[in-house]
Amino acid sequence: MKSRSRARISQCMIVKNEERNIEKALSWGKGVVSEQIVVDTGSTDRTVEIAESMGAKIYHFEWIDDFAAAKNFAISKAKYEWIALLDADEYFSEEDAKKVLYYVRKLQDKKYDAILSSWVHLDDAGKVTAVGTQSRVFRNRPGIGYIGKIHEYIMSTDGSEFHFVDAVNELSIYHTGYGKIGHAQKVASGRNIKIIQKELEENPDSYRMLGYLGDEYYSADDLEKAEEAFRRSISLMPETEEIVDPIRTSMTFTKLLEILYAKYETPEDVFMEIYNKAVKRLPQEADFDYYAGKYFVRHNNCKAAEKHLKRALDQLEKYGTAFKSMFVSGDIRNAYEMLATCCFNNGNLADSINYCVILLKSDKYLMSALFLMLTAFSIDECSKRPGASSAEAVASFLGQNLYDFTTLKDRLFVMKGAMKAGYGNMVQVMRRTFSPEELQVVDQALAAEGSKG
Repeated sequence: MKSRSRARISQCMIVKNEERNIEKALSWGKGVVSEQIVVDTGSTDRTVEIAESMGAKIYHFEWIDDFAAAKNFAISKAKYEWIALLDADEYFSEEDAKKVLYYVRKLQDKKYDAILSSWVHLDDAGKVTAVGTQSRVFRNRPGIGYIGKIHEYIMSTDGSEFHFVDAVNELSIYHTGYGKIGHAQKVASGRNIKIIQKELEENPDSYRMLGYLGDEYYSADDLEKAEEAFRRSISLMPETEEIVDPIRTSMTFTKLLEILYAKYETPEDVFMEIYNKAVKRLPQEADFDYYAGKYFVRHNNCKAAEKHLKRALDQLEKYGTAFKSMFVSGDIRNAYEMLATCCFNNGNLADSINYCVILLKSDKYLMSALFLMLTAFSIDECSKRPGASSAEAVASFLGQNLYDFTTLKDRLFVMKGAMKAGYGNMVQVMRRTFSPEELQVVDQALAAEGSKG
């Protein structure tokens, strides 16, 4: 048995025409992994040249329309106890890469076979668009390998139990392949759709493959064909059998709901028919209610939107993100902003304020949230209801929980928010926090801003 201190990692990947990504794909492993293996499946660019220059071991694999076969070939070349098999458009941060080594050494003498991590999708600007779950780090032993010609997954291949350790909150793999550039390259290559269509020729009623076919059309912006494929996939899902692939099922429903949401003319009964089918199959999936909330926001039905957005966030908190809730977790700020606005429009000022506080704890300089919160406080104060907070109490709350009023920046920001919200009492309270000299400078600056606007 290897000691914990000696557990080492082989980094493996399969590539084709990845000169844009290969340097970053190999860089994260430097100083962490003990070998880097690159299996090329037919590159015609500088991918192999760059990988060789970075010290990777290069192997060539004749492409046979089978991703699992190519990855299992890569695994066969690895000699160390653990394998990290990320795609070329994926990487760990420097900090998380070090954690990976810590994890494999800690787990070396335990029962676990693979490590679950967050899978963070980034657009071309580096903005998070979705957060999923993946297992890219696993033991190198007989009986563990990839299954599936496309959308392959790591699993026990000898019938033995396969144990995951959940490190979703500690480790994140960043994925750039869903950005416009990366997606365009994948669609242009035609690899995926060719394999999927071949699989469907052999099994035309495979709801999984029809879902993947829908993904390909969706990526190519052919939403009409994508919708058709997703609807057929749903019609073929088993009614009574246990769902063997909840991730695929969730993605099929979620992307169809997204397509229906994007079409403004989609009638409510058509949208809700798919929503109800989705929730019946996967009641713990928060993304369904997230898209329902977005649909009703778009159609100015704030009461329905509030209900669905609250349910989405409750589901997210209760059930987490392991293998579920990719889209709401990747767009969490927008979800809270929509919910805060809906609560405000519905007259539910207390909840609106609470959701604004959550937003401001994440980003205290988010003016839209401060504006909405101060507007709600202003309305509440003007209502003269028993227990309504005064401007002094609001300022005290902000100073104790969100802002540092010893700094000019925070005082000025809150005063600007109060001015924007038309909350006169709050403006006066904040003005009293400035010295006469500061107030003179502040008034001059505000006057200058006003003349420009």
